[in-house]
Amino acid sequence: MRTSLSSTLLVAVILVSTTLASSNLSITNSGAVSNSNGAFGRWFDYVVVIMLENHSINYTYGISVHPNNWNSTKGGTCLGNCTYFKSVADANSLAEGYTNTGVTDGSAGDYIAITSGNGTTPGSCNSGIFPYEINGCSPMQIPNIVDRLDPAHLSWKAYMEGCPGQCGGGPTGCANIDAFDGGTNYGPNHNPFIYYSDIQNNLTRCANIVSANSQPVSQNTCGPTPVVNDDLFINDLNSVSNASNYMFLTPNQIDDVHNCNDVTVGNDWLNKLVPQILNSTLFRTKRAALFITFDEPGCTNPPGQTSCPSAAPDLYSVWASNSTNPQSKTKVGFKSNLNYTHFSALKTIENNWGLMPLVASTDGSANDMQEFFRT
Repeated sequence: MRTSLSSTLLVAVILVSTTLASSNLSITNSGAVSNSNGAFGRWFDYVVVIMLENHSINYTYGISVHPNNWNSTKGGTCLGNCTYFKSVADANSLAEGYTNTGVTDGSAGDYIAITSGNGTTPGSCNSGIFPYEINGCSPMQIPNIVDRLDPAHLSWKAYMEGCPGQCGGGPTGCANIDAFDGGTNYGPNHNPFIYYSDIQNNLTRCANIVSANSQPVSQNTCGPTPVVNDDLFINDLNSVSNASNYMFLTPNQIDDVHNCNDVTVGNDWLNKLVPQILNSTLFRTKRAALFITFDEPGCTNPPGQTSCPSAAPDLYSVWASNSTNPQSKTKVGFKSNLNYTHFSALKTIENNWGLMPLVASTDGSANDMQEFFRT
């Protein structure tokens, strides 16, 4: 009996060793099994995260109702054209109780929270990184999502609309992209990856911050205006070998409706981009998920614009995938009013690949968003 058991174990060890050698698989400390072509996640093998700007859910989802307050059973007070915001949410999975609770006010803080679990970013970081921006903050010496992805052999890339020049890998790290650029409407405070010192000072990591588009577009702040075609990003989705496991896409400050109360431009941008994402080769053939959210509630309220009605605390947040792909896990026509935050989105990505939380009190204690995925 001992001889038979030993033989069985020996055969099992040989089979596992042969599989690992022949397919270039590796088992990481996190427990994730990965190879050079991507990792096997709980719900997805690839994820795209998109963050837009400064609008509550009642300004983007639903039809106009009175009084001007958010009621998830009735809809919201749409500011402009919200037709695509509504259609993509209704066709996929909408989180109606998602907020940025626990995050210090200011755009940079929300982007840093969803990529690191840190909710106490200094307000000075909204001006960029010192010394490239005199009033900015110093690069942050804190762990971030890249510090979890890299050891697990999970690839990543950050796509920035209008990123001026060579985005990453310059002679001084990421410093060459850390400047506000009015011509392309790129803002560094919407690029969380340049805030982390172990990315800012690492040429290899900086090279993963790239431009989303090859051609600039002349745009009006509040439209009607053309929206940017993120062709470089879409090209990577249509060439699976170029797609990363984790992709973060930041639109410019017009496409993300940062500079306008009216959300029509953002609606048009999503209407142009999301179908390209969901119909890409990656989303049609692989387990890929798209997450769309906003950084914070309220309105930017630029001078001269009609002010926004009462702001809900909740943020438009949608999980989506290609519904014709049998491998897709996101639910169709699903809505939840449970409470979630940016830390929940981060926790979902961590739990998908078995990665350790970054901050015990934020993403470490947050609930993941598993109810939006089919088992």
